[in-house]
Amino acid sequence: MEIEKSYFTLPEILERWSMSEADLVYLAENDQLRLSIRVFNLVVEFGDYEETPEGERFSVPFERGPFNGLLDLHAHDVFQLFRHGEVKLSRFRSHRAHYACLTGARECITVRHRDLFLRREERDRFEAETGFGGAVASPQPGTFQASDDYQDVRCNGQQFRLGPIQSQVVRVLHEAAARGEPWQNGKAILTAVGSRSLKMSDVFKSKKNWRALIASNGRGAYRLIGV
Repeated sequence: MEIEKSYFTLPEILERWSMSEADLVYLAENDQLRLSIRVFNLVVEFGDYEETPEGERFSVPFERGPFNGLLDLHAHDVFQLFRHGEVKLSRFRSHRAHYACLTGARECITVRHRDLFLRREERDRFEAETGFGGAVASPQPGTFQASDDYQDVRCNGQQFRLGPIQSQVVRVLHEAAARGEPWQNGKAILTAVGSRSLKMSDVFKSKKNWRALIASNGRGAYRLIGV
């Protein structure tokens, strides 16, 4: 009997895909596959990036506290890790925010090869797009489901009850994903649906778990998770 895991070791993935480690490393270094690490009780700050009218970018933290879970590595950090055997990191990627960084007593941790994992949703995304592992297009536990008006949505095992503007944003993103263009400019979407705000975080501030539904690339573009 196989247990339901939320992440996998690299040897498990290599065996499943019948792939060499060199090929997997190539995918990760070129940002075609996102690797993660598991952390326990580290103080992490999550935040978004915003721009001034002059085009200068600055960080806006929205959460800080002890964190247990997975943090994703940047492609350039994966490159350094496999070249040198280890890498010291303080900043990470996260589907919850534009950035995640360590704060407090431990502002840097050492990451080694054995520390790397692959999220289930990242494995499933890659298999659906490439056919590795014999993946088929049948629904997976983390797939996206929505009512006709998009006000009732289920994604990654979580249920969302959305307001009129929120549901229209999700509808636009869902239609874009169906066209094969999942990443869409956030401000353009909000303008199109008649939002008074041009910040996605403001539109969804009533939904604390909205980042389990919509992902950001940190450069103003957004996509649905699980589609």
